[in-house]
Parts: sequence; structure tokens; C-alpha cells
Amino acid sequence: MAKWIWHPGSFELYHSMLLHNRRTRTRRYKKDTPSDRQGQTRSLYYPPMWRVDGPSHNACLEKTAEIFEPEVVELFSNTKCASIIVDGMYYNVGTKIKLNEGKHTVRVEGFKAESFPAFYVTGNVFASSRDYKVVSHDEKNGVSAGESELYTKQSDNVEVFKFSYKRVEPTNVTKLNGGVLYDFGREQFAKIKVKSKIVDSVTLYLGESYEEATDTDFTHIVLNAELKNGCYESSASAFRYIFVPCQKEIELSARLEYLPIKNRGSFRCDDPLINKLWDVCAYTMLLNSREGFFDGIKRDRWIWSGDAYQSYIVNYYLGFDKDIVKRTIRALRGADPIKKHINTITDYTFFWLISIWDYYFYTGDKDFLEDIYVDIKAVLTFIEGRLSSDGMFERKPDDWVFMDWSTFDSDGPICAEQMVLAKAYESVSKIAELLGDNDLSDRTRKQSEYIVKQVNKLYWSKEKGAFVDSYRSGKENVTRHANILAILFGYTSKIREKSIIKNVIYNDKITPITTPYFEFYELDSMCKIGDTEYMTDMLNSYWGKMLSLGATTIWEEFDPTKNGIEHYEMYGGKYEKSLCHAWGASPIYLLGKYALGVRPTKAGYEEYEVRPQKMAFGSFEGRVPTPKGEIYVKFSDTGCEVLSPLDNGTLIIKGKEYKIPRNQRLKIKF
Repeated sequence: MAKWIWHPGSFELYHSMLLHNRRTRTRRYKKDTPSDRQGQTRSLYYPPMWRVDGPSHNACLEKTAEIFEPEVVELFSNTKCASIIVDGMYYNVGTKIKLNEGKHTVRVEGFKAESFPAFYVTGNVFASSRDYKVVSHDEKNGVSAGESELYTKQSDNVEVFKFSYKRVEPTNVTKLNGGVLYDFGREQFAKIKVKSKIVDSVTLYLGESYEEATDTDFTHIVLNAELKNGCYESSASAFRYIFVPCQKEIELSARLEYLPIKNRGSFRCDDPLINKLWDVCAYTMLLNSREGFFDGIKRDRWIWSGDAYQSYIVNYYLGFDKDIVKRTIRALRGADPIKKHINTITDYTFFWLISIWDYYFYTGDKDFLEDIYVDIKAVLTFIEGRLSSDGMFERKPDDWVFMDWSTFDSDGPICAEQMVLAKAYESVSKIAELLGDNDLSDRTRKQSEYIVKQVNKLYWSKEKGAFVDSYRSGKENVTRHANILAILFGYTSKIREKSIIKNVIYNDKITPITTPYFEFYELDSMCKIGDTEYMTDMLNSYWGKMLSLGATTIWEEFDPTKNGIEHYEMYGGKYEKSLCHAWGASPIYLLGKYALGVRPTKAGYEEYEVRPQKMAFGSFEGRVPTPKGEIYVKFSDTGCEVLSPLDNGTLIIKGKEYKIPRNQRLKIKF
């Protein structure tokens, strides 16, 4: 079947360019401004802090094959500047060209200044697909054409991203302070529609919380709705509440904008709180799954590599949508030449490399690794060009070292950064080995091992019984982050792991993690060593407390010691915090991997294990998606059941191993 094809990365960069330039901030004109603007609000363009790359405006793609029966090929394109060349002869778009049996070469060429050229070739063997290769003088010569599962019809417009829409209505409408408050029941990312027969304009104050929507002096998103022919529809915005500061006669509704990614994963247990948490996390993922994985839907609406990395992992236990992962990875990579780290953040560049091996390990999609290998090597070259002479990472003047919203001793190379760099090298080594690049594989493996050795030599404090942030400063400051990563990545000894658990993880004097972002890594590391009780306690005390405060999606940050509207403050703004942030959805992954116990042991689930574990929330059951179907697991005090469509699975429970038969229910009684 034919698909639309393009120069690899062009589709992703085009839509990334658009989404990263949609963000606005609300400006309010005070009473001392010119009279024609007093009391007005205005949306001002707010650009990203990194270079936004555009697509390739020209493309040349080619396929050579032998056919054993005649076929007719025809080219369609989104640009007039396009041709199809068959065996060296040029034809216009729309020309039906008959091919006889034998070997042929079909090439498509095009140019489009406003966006990017795309092609749709009908036929049989020569129908457009990733089998067409780049034929050009750039670095991607020989790489497969770009394509997407979203664009398989000749009538599809590749320049318009394909969202689905669902009408949503307010669940409650209340008169308040001389106006009307519309409550949509839970967080939305939707186009707002206003109808009226008597008004020409109306102001809408949007809020993720009741307080934000009704605090008209500080509301983050304010829409000045100008009605035409009695109707107005906004672009998609984030909100739960909409406040209209007057009681004009209007009809207000919304259209939820989303991608119809099916939740192939599921989870249910005896504890209603855990069930609700799973559902809230799944809905958070739905709202943030768009052109790529967003960080959050209200403030940034951008693609951040560290945030996206966690969305990939959750996706492997929820929707298992490969297309959105590949789109996000390509969008983050950008175009050459590379001048700064991804999102300007060093660890986000390292996580970009790590994410590509993880993608392969869960999906088995070797084709994508081959398609993006030239980009992997370019990113690695950029990283190595900015390392210290000893091969370690040390912050350059224009680098942003993030790791988490926490305070680190940043005097010299930071320990946690070295951990992630070593993991990036390890990931590149595995990719290179798989693709037959043994020289690069050996070199990067040795570099990873060297960094791990240096970390254990330079950063371990016998006095603290833990890794310190900096070995230069002499302060021996301990934060959780490097110590968590040492356990998670397996970069230290079992003896030191036990010391870390005692002196860091269970030490209340060490500053706690306050972002769901790094709770992901903390809980993953603890589950890895078998302490699942630590995870279930946090699901209740951290995420559960968030839900008790009325969260309908997961927040960007949560500090249980705060009160009231303090929970909505961030970055110096009263309502700056995102209340729908994808990096908080990790419970889906944790429950799938450590409660249901499903994980691949060979790439693409060619081999896998199911290792369910007794949890504090009683009996449970659920499904985990794989490339070839869903694995069902049910666990209780009396037994365990597994049903899988895959071969080569092993159930490991109560110290015993059982072969999982394909498409047959395996029942074990205790």
C-alpha cells in the first residue's frame, strides 16, 4: 500500500517548527496605558530558547527493483515543482506510466519553499514507501524515505497534522461575581466554541484550576473572542474552567483535540485509588500525545527531550505507538549543523541517545536505527567535541545542566551528568554493534566503562557512604540524583548500593525529590532492587495526595508541604505550574513492569519474562502491549494467570520458572 513519503525528517521538522512557535503569553494593559487599551489583554508571541530548524525544501528519492508483471505508476505531490523520472525519462505529476516486466528505476524529485515536498506514487512494487532511498549530495544519501502511518491516503494533506476531535460540554455552569463560570469536569486541550445572537465579542479567562480561571488579574490564558456571524472558535488551549466576566447570552462548548491512540495497556486492582491514578495518568498521556510528546499542554506546549524520554517508556506500557516516538526523536534532533545541545540541555542530549536504543529494545524496529544512524553519529561527534580533555563532561558557558529542579554542587563536573553520559555511550555502543559498526561499538563501550570507573573512583565518599555531586569543591554535597542513577544503571557495586539505600534513599536529611520527573527514576531504581513497597508507598503519599487535592491530570511538580494556591506557583508566577505534565505518568510503567512484571529480555519481545509481585493493593490484573499483541496477567493470593500471543516467554513466580505457551492460558495455583 502506498504512503506519502518525503526527505527523512522533513515532516517532523516542519510540524515541530509550527508547534514550537505557537506559544504566547498574556499581556494586560493597566489603567495608565493609552485609553484605547485600558483593561485589555493581548497574546504576545513567546519563542523557544533554542534554534528551531525547518524542513528540507527539496527532495530526491529513488527506488530500483525488478518486476515480473506489468504495472502502472503515477505520481501525486503537494507541490507543482515535482517530477517522476522513470529509467531516466522525466514525466509530469499525474502522468500514468506503464512499466513492463524487468528492472526499472523510479525517481521522484520536488521542491517546496513554503514547507517541504512530499510524494505519493501509486503502483504495486513501486508504490511509495520507505523502500525509496535518498539520492542527493547531503549526508543522508542512501537513507530510507520518511513516512508516517497517519498519511496513507492520496487525499491526505501532509502539511496539516491529523488530529481527531470530540465535542465536550461543561459539566457545571455557575453564576459568579457578575459573570459565569463553566466547569468542564476535568482538564481539556480543546478548541473553544462560542455562539451568540446578541454579542460581537466576549472575554474568556481559562484556568486549569478554579482559582486561576476566576483570578482575572493573573489568569495565564485569556482569549478575546471576536464573533463573526455569531460564532467564534479558538485554537486548542488548556483548561478545565472558563470564566466569562459578564452574564451575556452565549452558548459555550469545546472540541477536544487529540490523537486516537488506543490504550492497549490496562491495570485494575483492589485499591480504587490506584485504579483512579492509572486512569488519570493515561488521560495525561492522551492530552500530551500530539505532533510529538509535549511536556505539558498549558504553558510550554513544546517537545523537551528529557520529558519525552519518560513518555516513550510509559508509551511502551500504554499505547505502544511507534510512530509518535519516532516523530518526537526526529523533531528533537533538528537539522545540521549542531551548534548546541538538544533544548540547550546537556543531559537531554544524552537521554536522546539512550532513548533510541530503548526504542529498539521494546519494538525490535531495526529499520529506524538504520534510518537515523547518521544523526546518532553526528550527535555523538557534537558531544565529544565539548568534553574535557579527560573525556568527562564539564559544563560549558552556554550549556544548561538541568537533571532536575534541585540544587546541586556544580563546582566542576557534576556526578549525575557523568552517569547519564556513560549510559549514552553504552547505548551508542549497542546500536553500533547491531548495525555492524564494530569500531564505533568498541570505542564507545570502552568510553562508557572508563567514565563509570572514574565516577566510582572520584565521586564516592566513604564518609557519606554515597556519591557526591562534585569531587573538586570538597563540600561532599549529597543529592539523591546521582545515587539513584548509579542503582538504576547498575554502575556501582552491590555493597555500595546497600550503602546508598541506607544513607540516601531512606535518609530524610537528604533533600527529597519533588518532581514526578525524577520520582520516575527513584521508584524505577528501588523496584529494580526489589523494594516495591517503596513504590506503592509513593503512589499513595505523593500521587495519591495530588489526586486528593482534585488533580484530574498529573502536575509538573508537587510538594506535599504546600497549601492552597501555593500548589499552582512555579517559575515566579502565580499559576505558571503545568497541571497536566506528561512526565508525571510513570505509574503506568511502574505498575506494568513491576506489578504485572512484564518486560522484554530480548529486543522486540523475541524473548520476555513475566515476574508479577505481590503488592500492597491486593489482587490485580492488566495487559501490557507488545509488537505482536497484549500480554494479560492476573495475580491474587491464590494464584496467577498469564495469557500471551507470543512465543519464548517465561513466568517467574515464587522462585520457580514456567514456560508460557502461546495463546494458551497458563494458570498457577499457590
